[in-house]
Amino acid sequence: MAITVTDNVYQVWQRVMLYGPLNKAECTPAEWYQMLNLYYLNNGLYDAIQQAAYENAIWTPGMKGLRNPAHRAVEFYVAKLWPGALPEALPIVVKEGREKIIDPIRQIWKWSNFGATKQVSARWVSKDGDWFVKVASNTKTVNGNIAKATRVFHQNIKPEYVTEFDEDERGFLTYICVEIPKVKVVDRKRVAYLHVETWNKETQLYKRYELLPGQRLTEQTPVQTVEFSEFGIDFVPFVHAKFQDVGEKRGVGCFVHALDKIDEANRMATRLHHILFRFNKPTTAVSANAQDAQGRPLPPPTIAGSSSSGEVQAPDNDLWLLPGMAKLESIVPNLQYDAYLNAIKDQMDEIKQDLPEIKYFQLSDNGGTPSGKAVRLLLGDAVDKVIELRGNMETALARADAMALTIAQHAGLFKDLGSYDNGDFEHSFAEREVIASGPEEQREEDAEFWTTWSTLQDGPIPFQVYAKARGKSDEWISEALKLMDAKALEDKTSMKL
Repeated sequence: MAITVTDNVYQVWQRVMLYGPLNKAECTPAEWYQMLNLYYLNNGLYDAIQQAAYENAIWTPGMKGLRNPAHRAVEFYVAKLWPGALPEALPIVVKEGREKIIDPIRQIWKWSNFGATKQVSARWVSKDGDWFVKVASNTKTVNGNIAKATRVFHQNIKPEYVTEFDEDERGFLTYICVEIPKVKVVDRKRVAYLHVETWNKETQLYKRYELLPGQRLTEQTPVQTVEFSEFGIDFVPFVHAKFQDVGEKRGVGCFVHALDKIDEANRMATRLHHILFRFNKPTTAVSANAQDAQGRPLPPPTIAGSSSSGEVQAPDNDLWLLPGMAKLESIVPNLQYDAYLNAIKDQMDEIKQDLPEIKYFQLSDNGGTPSGKAVRLLLGDAVDKVIELRGNMETALARADAMALTIAQHAGLFKDLGSYDNGDFEHSFAEREVIASGPEEQREEDAEFWTTWSTLQDGPIPFQVYAKARGKSDEWISEALKLMDAKALEDKTSMKL
């Protein structure tokens, strides 16, 4: 198992960071995902490791997450992967003659509340590097038999809950083990346990376990065992997609490659703040440059609330009353803070080279609102990453949709849709702009499009080919052809008159 039901964030962070800082080989996948989540949330990011180091007599500098761009990097993909409301956010494209699967797919999305959960999917895959979705149904066991479902839906599974899985050469899952911490009431007491389910394509069996703390999966008997055929499937109803595929079993998230640089920026910023403000420590010193009769230095004057005894009065105001030969000095170093701050800015600029998506949140800082074309030029690297992510996620989503149609048709929710094996459920999604064009920019592009076409229309290039090459959608081309036909008819009528 990845974690136990008694583990907390502190214990996980201690194992991950203390004995193998940022080293995936030193921790389980669940611990690695939890560490990435701490970077994303950025509250008390380094507190646990500092406490763990202290308890193990290891010195480490105090740090705060003052320059941590992880949250912004993740939220860029949440905003640009599948923005907007369904079904416009994901226009379904099918081959001619397969249009009848579009409405059932949209119905499955409604049952899944996918209009909201798609944003969770984008957030998890960009943060953790992996997206696991289960094609589930609301089946119930009645007298030991599986009753037919009334809903089939997509269910997001946290990557940290997936402890083991195997895939074939096509990326289809052949085995998966999911362990979800839950709580149940036993004899009026809350008991923590692990809900464990395994799906095995080879044995064609689904098994469910409930493990109490200290119990091992290999030593327990499943509380439920069901053959795949009862669900009307012969496949594992899970789909796996990666944010970035680097050839490993699990994917890589959007900010993992910049963790060392993020830590260094936080270290630099924390040190600067300590020097600037000296948190909870004195910022001034009172000294006396005087000697007694024997030539020995006198102690510094004492600051108290009364001056009758000859002591220095220093109430909480802007005036300090000091005796002769005494002086007040600041003990905050007289450093070139601008140079230090510029060093931190240079470090953040270096991080932006690795995380170009965080530039998106600074575009309005220079004044004005840049056009969509300008944004696309400035964020070209980030846009390319979104397009790559869409390819990975939408391939997985189409596969999950096909699985859901299979299960739903077996349950009698849909009829005469075809079959998964014959490819009747295959579909894709139309291309969409990552950074949308504004109305004014769209008018300028359309004007330039038609100006160029006017010089080409008598040539060998068909209009549809030219429009496709310029990135126009099928819907746009269809409307343009209608307008062109109407204009040609109008011109022909005018000539006759």
